[in-house]
Amino acid sequence: MIRFLLALCLVIVIYPHQAVQAASPGAKTTFSEVAGALMSPVCPGKLLHDCPSSEGAQLRELVRRKIFAGESKEQIVRYFVEVYGRDVLPKPPAEGFYLTAWLLPFGGLLAGFGVVFVLVRSWVRRPEEAEQNQASREVPRVATSDDSLENRLQRELGDFEG
Repeated sequence: MIRFLLALCLVIVIYPHQAVQAASPGAKTTFSEVAGALMSPVCPGKLLHDCPSSEGAQLRELVRRKIFAGESKEQIVRYFVEVYGRDVLPKPPAEGFYLTAWLLPFGGLLAGFGVVFVLVRSWVRRPEEAEQNQASREVPRVATSDDSLENRLQRELGDFEG
């Protein structure tokens, strides 16, 4: 029984230490993690892992050598960004001008929903409200009780045609 408790205590002490070690930045980096986190600078639109060209194969070999040398994923990605620019990142960083790439689609959706909301609201207005708006848009006719002006108009139109 004492041996069992001693073994249990040993497992409890060692297991968290191994879990912390696995989560540390110096943890074992795998090729698929790194090659899946980089766009190929020689095959536009493809991950480095999926690039069929010979240059892509050379870059994959470079990644393998860097992993074998003990570099972390972040170090390898940083190296590729320094050499090839930010185009090797599969998604733009959320900073500076690149922030527009993250915010512009949401802004466009929000503006589209606003336009649809205004249109639907105008289509679904109550008929009485629509009639009132139509009546207010009509130009009121000026009532003239003076027949002399109308007679003069008719006379001048007759002279014009004649």
